[in-house]
Amino acid sequence: MVSVGLRTAFNEHLFGEPEQDANTALTELDKGLRSVKIGEQCEAIVRFPRLFEKYPFPILINSALLKLAEVFRTGTNFPRLCVLRVCQQSEKHLDKILNVDEFVKRIFTVIHSNDPIARSLALRTLGSMAIIISDRKSVHHSIRDSLDSHDAVELEAAIYAASKFAAQSRTFSVNMCSKIAEMIQGMATPVNIKLKLIPILQYMHHDAHTAAMVRRLCAQLLPSYPAQNFVCVTLHTLTLLASETLVEIPQQLLLLLEYLCDSRRGVQAQVLSDLKILAVKGAHLWTTSNVDGLIDLLLDQPHLELQRRALDVLVTLAMAEAANCFTLKADTKLHLIWNQCCYSCDRSVAAKAVQLLVQLVIISSKQGVSTSSVPDLSQDAALSVESLMLGLCLAEKTEERELKIVLASAVQLSRVAGAEVSAAMVDCLTRLLLLSSGPTLVLLCQALAAIGDTQPSAIIPALVDIMSMLKKLTVQSNQEVLAIPLLCVLMFQTHASHCWSQQANEVVNEAIFRVDLWVAFRIARSATRYGHHTIAYKIFDRLLGHISTEHLYFWIQGLRDFTLAESHLSGPDARSTVSLMERLVLAAKLYLQGLSSLKAATSPTRVLQFQAEFGRLRVEFLSACSQLVQACRTLQTAPPPAIAHAVAAATRDELQRCGRITHQLRKSVVALRQVAEALSKLGQSAFDADPESLTNLQLQKQMALILAQTVESTCLRASQQGVMTAEDDLPMINKTVQTEHIAVRSMALKCVESVDLVRRFRDGNPDLKLINHLNVGCIMDCLKLLVETPLCFPRFMFQTLQTTSIKLAVSPQPRVAGEAITTTMGSQLAVKVEGIVQVTSSQRSSGRRVRAVQVTIQSNPTNPAVGPDGKPVESSVSMNKTVEPHNDYFSAQFLLTFAAAGLHQVFVETALLDTFDALWNAGPKAQLSVKIFEESGSSRTTSSSSSAAARVSVSATSSRS
Repeated sequence: MVSVGLRTAFNEHLFGEPEQDANTALTELDKGLRSVKIGEQCEAIVRFPRLFEKYPFPILINSALLKLAEVFRTGTNFPRLCVLRVCQQSEKHLDKILNVDEFVKRIFTVIHSNDPIARSLALRTLGSMAIIISDRKSVHHSIRDSLDSHDAVELEAAIYAASKFAAQSRTFSVNMCSKIAEMIQGMATPVNIKLKLIPILQYMHHDAHTAAMVRRLCAQLLPSYPAQNFVCVTLHTLTLLASETLVEIPQQLLLLLEYLCDSRRGVQAQVLSDLKILAVKGAHLWTTSNVDGLIDLLLDQPHLELQRRALDVLVTLAMAEAANCFTLKADTKLHLIWNQCCYSCDRSVAAKAVQLLVQLVIISSKQGVSTSSVPDLSQDAALSVESLMLGLCLAEKTEERELKIVLASAVQLSRVAGAEVSAAMVDCLTRLLLLSSGPTLVLLCQALAAIGDTQPSAIIPALVDIMSMLKKLTVQSNQEVLAIPLLCVLMFQTHASHCWSQQANEVVNEAIFRVDLWVAFRIARSATRYGHHTIAYKIFDRLLGHISTEHLYFWIQGLRDFTLAESHLSGPDARSTVSLMERLVLAAKLYLQGLSSLKAATSPTRVLQFQAEFGRLRVEFLSACSQLVQACRTLQTAPPPAIAHAVAAATRDELQRCGRITHQLRKSVVALRQVAEALSKLGQSAFDADPESLTNLQLQKQMALILAQTVESTCLRASQQGVMTAEDDLPMINKTVQTEHIAVRSMALKCVESVDLVRRFRDGNPDLKLINHLNVGCIMDCLKLLVETPLCFPRFMFQTLQTTSIKLAVSPQPRVAGEAITTTMGSQLAVKVEGIVQVTSSQRSSGRRVRAVQVTIQSNPTNPAVGPDGKPVESSVSMNKTVEPHNDYFSAQFLLTFAAAGLHQVFVETALLDTFDALWNAGPKAQLSVKIFEESGSSRTTSSSSSAAARVSVSATSSRS
């Protein structure tokens, strides 16, 4: 969920800095800049990047950087070095400088100093600012002059600045190409300088003519300077140039393969690194002959490290979707690789070869070709994977990197190969599981859990061994605390669609009461994600007596109430002893208790908005189901009155003959559709949620829609009035829900089963016109099927892989907080909305990215004027604009016109658009009060222009959406 406003107080105090607004912080740093002590001055300078991250708005950044430029102009070299570091660390904020000319003028003044160190610092500072001054001719001229300097420090600074400007400016690249070429070819240029000048050529790809000229120059350098360092630098520069132009990739591939035959290992290693770059950038441009050339080197290469690098290039190619350079026929050179490399004595080479073989199996499965000329590689891959797993797991020294590669390959192979191969993989992993310990045991458990997440049936034969291992580790839980939760996950996966045996129940119960509290919480979290709420309730109930903080206590208490409610709904004991209506009422009551606990668990550092909304919608769904059960009972408890036929004739609604049940069923349909709409809105607001959590919300929405459309299709379709009907037939509610995770697959299957149930009823009873016990029985069967399905809690309820936050600033702002901004009715109010998108994510996360922000502004009068006809005069104004963030910063400006005098409320809302242009209502909101006076009230509006121009750099008062 997108958070609004400033960062949490905990994060702010991590750096030991007190909470203060932007103006106070800038004033304090300005005092340090004016200090006569150089230590205090430099301390103030190095704190500016932190200030920019905290308040990244243009007005503050412009003012702060102008102060730093003045220090650079008047200070000594050490403060200048600190300013240089600030500019380098704050490169993404430089384009927010408003007075670029003044800023550059103060920095550029130092370029004329007699001190070469000062000139070097000025050049490096200008180079770090190339993103905003890329086409300044005066700077270009100074860099060109400094390249002729005899001072080594200034020359290196000029080279640094030249590389920065070449990456940004086409004009600079074209003009400097001949100069750099002349220096590289010149005899007077030292060798170390030539090696630093050559990488500048990689940025000269702004036009085809310059790129071709650079390529010819580098091609001439290769035979002229055959030394290893020259060859490596030149080849790498050509590779980076070709990766940008793309059209030169085939030619560059031929050149690299030619130098791959060089006898020097350093050159070969550099060539293989460059080949991997081209495999990532242009896999579709590789040909079969290129791959054969690489394989030839691989087969003839005696050095194991170079073999591993060559296999890494082939794996990168095989993993690329666009690659079409592999021939899978039996007589190709690829088959020589696994004969020689898959069983290599070097484990890293064997791991890469196995990974390549599995990727080829995946390619073959996608193509769907398996003939005598294109053999099935899955058996060979399975044998290679098993042999390497045995070697790695039984070795004296654990090689984690290679083991992770081969286990990931085993998981991929089990998904694309047949059931026989999957069973072989699980059997091998289970046998190794019983013999392993430490990190190897944890990795094997992770591999089995990854297989069980998509193929739980493949894990069932290993259930006895898993239980014995879990029982063994429970006794020595202090040593293997990481493996116990994973083994419990395996138990949850295998019992996702099966009843718990007494032995399995005893093993898990013994484990959860003997492990430490954190491990127990992880087990409970996994149990809720796989729908085993009875086990989760036991753990949460145990944890309540061992929590020291108030917020965590209420958080665990809320989870305990939620899991207890779900165990009453779907638990086998409750289903056999308690009626459906009593279970619905009890579950709703427990969810309401859990919601109260979640509200008490909310803190400034953790706003449990998604969790609370998730629980609230579950309560509404259960209440709607209770209402539907009561409506179905109405058929027996409230028969149609005597005037039912007259009412049906008067309203032309035949269903009114059935009496009160018609009205009750229609109310239930409305309630269920409202729940479905609210679940859809919750999904649209969960921008940071993982795909599985969004699928979970979608399935809950489908359950509500299935019930609503079941009532409509079985009971309310006979109405000639057709008020409640949306379509003519009951649609298939995503019958082909394709989900890989067992955690939500059971919910999807129940949705499909309920749709089939209703369709069979309709096909078997096509002549039903009025509501009777058959219709009600079908509704109750469908309701019971969906309600008793274990609800798997989404992962987003416990974990988030990324956190997206927006700092919003709206101007103008009133001079006194809480007052209204004043203006006259004939003028327009300029409103500027600025914001910063901040994303924090884990290293393995590949979550959504914000492509654009949609800003909507709306003004509504507090007391709408009434027209001559007695109706309110429409005077609301609504506008929206879509802006793309640049370096995480965006801004939008609006001109508001007010048609009536009085007090108006201006609402600013933001929504996010991801890379697929999907709209997410997850942005913050802000509100302004504007008082509009008549033209005659000019005496009261003398200060309106100054208040309209006032703005603040800190975020406006905003509320979380």
